[in-house]
Amino acid sequence: MMRANLLMILAAAALSGGCQTVSPKTPAVLTHDDAQTLDQVKSVLAAALGRASIDLGPGDLTESSVISVLPPPLASREDRSLARPVIFDMMMSGEACYAVRRDTGDAYELGVPCKATR
Repeated sequence: MMRANLLMILAAAALSGGCQTVSPKTPAVLTHDDAQTLDQVKSVLAAALGRASIDLGPGDLTESSVISVLPPPLASREDRSLARPVIFDMMMSGEACYAVRRDTGDAYELGVPCKATR
């Protein structure tokens, strides 16, 4: 009987942890697109992808919340690739700016100023 009560208490404690509120994430854009800001974004996303460096796809990150990371360039012996860009959505939670990878949902704090989109 005591063991059953203990199990019930542990189960209730575990389930109550799943009900915690998380601050909502809202779509965001960069407040600045200077070289230092873009270098910081590239550095964070390169680390997230396990690459030394990355190239961003076209787009103005002060206007669009979508970040496209281009596939690595072809090697000298390759003439085609099936690699596709990796897409991130820029989001804000509180004052922090994140890039959320679309295919996995993983979020990476960018460490740059951003603002919510209108």
